[in-house]
Amino acid sequence: MIYIILYAVLFIAVNVLNIFFVNAQRNGPTYKSLALKMAAATGYMLTGVIAMRLGNNNTRFAWWILLGLFLCWIGDLFLHLWQHKVLPAIGFLGFLSAHFVFIAAFLNKIKLLDPDRSFFSAPEIIFVAAFCGGFLLFSWFIGTSLKGALKIPILLYAAVITTMLCKAAIMGLTYKNAGMPDGTLAAGFAIAGAALFVMSDFSIAILMFNEKYKKNYPLKMFNMVTYFLAVLLLSALPALVK
Repeated sequence: MIYIILYAVLFIAVNVLNIFFVNAQRNGPTYKSLALKMAAATGYMLTGVIAMRLGNNNTRFAWWILLGLFLCWIGDLFLHLWQHKVLPAIGFLGFLSAHFVFIAAFLNKIKLLDPDRSFFSAPEIIFVAAFCGGFLLFSWFIGTSLKGALKIPILLYAAVITTMLCKAAIMGLTYKNAGMPDGTLAAGFAIAGAALFVMSDFSIAILMFNEKYKKNYPLKMFNMVTYFLAVLLLSALPALVK
């Protein structure tokens, strides 16, 4: 019971800190906004540790999830230092690596539950390609500047995070259909967490590469609310997926 209470307290605290963080960086990053963001990020790291303890889960899946959260923490730290030229690239790589790790976690559980499943199915390939095409079309429509070589890493990131969403959905549904304990809840958390992550990253691309929206407060709030909810939901998976 104590772990459930701690998780609930941290869940609320992270979302409250997020509101203060968005307000603190309304006009751009500051030391105060960095401190608030990293306090919230440390909160979701702790929820991951608590979830492992709550589920008494020491599996490879649980450790992959925790590593993914840590890489998100690294991404949060360096991506916020936008005034520097090199550090945000480290933040980008941190989040990109986190998505690869989450994919590895979901694949690990999928292979245990369904060893004969192929790595990529035709519907997944179509979904990823359609999302990337839609992202480019939407970016062009709203005037987001993705010029030259910049398109390559952005499209790579879009493909990876969409793949992460596919694997989260397959893992969750496979786990549920296998009749595992808490299967429905695990599927819901995995799919919702991954989907919110996609929504958050979609909105941050607009914030970063479209001058018209860079200081749009509602969009900033949407970006960070969806992000912190995403990592909090994914952090709970070690308590649900054994």
